Amino acid sequence: MDKSKIKNFMIILLLLVNAFLLTIVISNYSEERQAELYRKEALESVLSQSGKTLNPNIKFPESIPPQVSLKRDIDSEKKFIASLLGRCDMKDLGGNIYYYDGKDGKAKFRGTGEFEILLNSGVIPKGNDPVDSAKVALRKLGIEYSGEGSTVETDGGNTTVTLNCSWNGTPIYNSKISFSFTSEYLMIITGNRPLDKEDVIQSTENYPDSITLLMNFLQTINDTGEVCSEIKDMQIGYFLTSAVSGDCTLKPVWCIQTDSKSYYINAQTGAAEKLETAS
Repeated sequence: MDKSKIKNFMIILLLLVNAFLLTIVISNYSEERQAELYRKEALESVLSQSGKTLNPNIKFPESIPPQVSLKRDIDSEKKFIASLLGRCDMKDLGGNIYYYDGKDGKAKFRGTGEFEILLNSGVIPKGNDPVDSAKVALRKLGIEYSGEGSTVETDGGNTTVTLNCSWNGTPIYNSKISFSFTSEYLMIITGNRPLDKEDVIQSTENYPDSITLLMNFLQTINDTGEVCSEIKDMQIGYFLTSAVSGDCTLKPVWCIQTDSKSYYINAQTGAAEKLETAS
């Protein structure tokens, strides 16, 4: 057999192998898709028997973000604060609390992620949209923010903007930053931020999926007598916890939005979480 025939034979053989592998992949995907549809139909049936419905437009998140442990980095912290306040003098107040005195304001940062900043007049104007001005301040501080859950409250000439923090694009439900504006300028920034650097990342591949968790959630609200008639949306985010100063953990949490209120469920254990006690 000449070389050209051998080459053509090998090409045909490779094409057949690729076609065979593609058939297996398509078959597996089809089976997984069918199983997912069956489980969703079973969920809707269980909900219906309990007098509840599932929003037909709901899109279940396809993956759960990893649990992340974060550490404080003083050098990084100081660099970002200087971006907002200008060159700073730093003082260690003890208890992992640092005080920063810059030409454009003063700040106090704690090892738990809590902080307060007092800006001098004129550093960041209120502008036409105080939310945009608040985002400018967060970018200077190196804090990622979520597009969800922002609020704006006005009281006379004063305005307060609240933004949710996020980590790698995932919202942190209990990490909020408040910005207090006068009629002209941003004056005070307070809140609880995620710390600076990733330390440990833990896999969540064995966590229950969204449909399993919703089944457990339904059982829980039936047992506790909670009232709701529709599950409107389901999203995945983080709760920030800090047991030791200088360290914090971002734990994956499901946010189940119903027609009565939102519930926060630990993605690993299925236990209910509360915003006010999460940190």
